[in-house]
Amino acid sequence: MLKKYVAPDRLQLVGKAWEIRCALRREQKLRGGRTPLASLLAGGRASPCRN
Repeated sequence: MLKKYVAPDRLQLVGKAWEIRCALRREQKLRGGRTPLASLLAGGRASPCRN
């Protein structure tokens, strides 16, 4: 189970590698392509990863 912890200066994803990759890909799709991790910190959306 993927867990996402968001702080003003840090983003921490805890889970299996495939869950983390899935969550990062989903965030990129939601934000339109090549999204740097710094912009994910600004938004701080939490969404579960589906199989």
